[in-house]
Amino acid sequence: MTAGFSLDGSLDKNENMPAAIYYRDPHNPGRIYGPFTIEQLPELVDQARLRAADEVSFDQQAWSRAAHMKPDLFPQSSTDWYAAQPAWKRTAIRVLREVKATAIAAWNYVRAAALFYWGQRKELRHLATEYLTFLKEPGTRKEIRIKASEQNEAVSFDGTQWRADLPNCCVVCGELTDCDCNREQRSIADLTWPFLLPFLGLLFGIVCWLFVFDVGGRWMILVGLLAGFLVGYALRRETLVTVSFRRCREHLNRTRIPWIRIFRSTLIIGVGDRSVWRRFYHGDRDFESPIAAPVPPDFTQQGEQEQAAPQPHDSGSSYPTIPLVDDSEMHRDEGPAHSAF
Repeated sequence: MTAGFSLDGSLDKNENMPAAIYYRDPHNPGRIYGPFTIEQLPELVDQARLRAADEVSFDQQAWSRAAHMKPDLFPQSSTDWYAAQPAWKRTAIRVLREVKATAIAAWNYVRAAALFYWGQRKELRHLATEYLTFLKEPGTRKEIRIKASEQNEAVSFDGTQWRADLPNCCVVCGELTDCDCNREQRSIADLTWPFLLPFLGLLFGIVCWLFVFDVGGRWMILVGLLAGFLVGYALRRETLVTVSFRRCREHLNRTRIPWIRIFRSTLIIGVGDRSVWRRFYHGDRDFESPIAAPVPPDFTQQGEQEQAAPQPHDSGSSYPTIPLVDDSEMHRDEGPAHSAF
């Protein structure tokens, strides 16, 4: 359906009316209301939401005064009602409208910030484990961490975009696979400032409370924390990451792996098995080769060797023998000691 304005600005009656219409205050053209239907216009006029001096449009491109589009909506006596008001009243009306628009914009900003932090709560929890290690889940070396200053052939950073090539194995189980390589480009939220500024705001509030040091000063803690969240949301930014990886046929539906996050100047890639981590840093070398078990001795051969050894005596006594003194030694030792005895 199409509609248009005639040369004098009124609605062309020969064309079909569209389903949507928008209006705005000419003093605040950036604030557009709608869409509404033509049938809703009288109700908007009765509620004083649509005035004769407001501008209306069907495509948000061409604008015309509401009084020119539908003259029958506005009595002739109220067509220039706003212009006929005293200067102070027009100023008060304009200030009230600006305050209302500002309040609505502030509420929308706070709501958007709350939704952002709620949607990133899992990523923020992972970042908290960098400093609170007791929050870490069991399992080690399931994350590939590369800093922008490091030299690595598989990962690069050009100042605006990351590129990462994972090993030719399944990113979930770590087994070698001949499946096609997936190449994805993701826009990852850099949560550096959204994560750090709430803590800085909390610290700022505590310091202010210590300087004030009264009951009312405790509100500074809440104000600092809230300001940290809002400023952190304002300083958020997105970074492009191009990652190449493979999945085996058994894990084609595990689309949540690899998961990627960015903190400060570090790219963190989460994988499903730590063997992917080993292949990324050390290639296909096997670092877990089993250690050869010691061979037990052959007691049969040992017994045969003992039997083959010559036996000096057949008495079977295993005790060491004491040599006896012969006659020559007895005659040689005879002397003062012998006569004394």
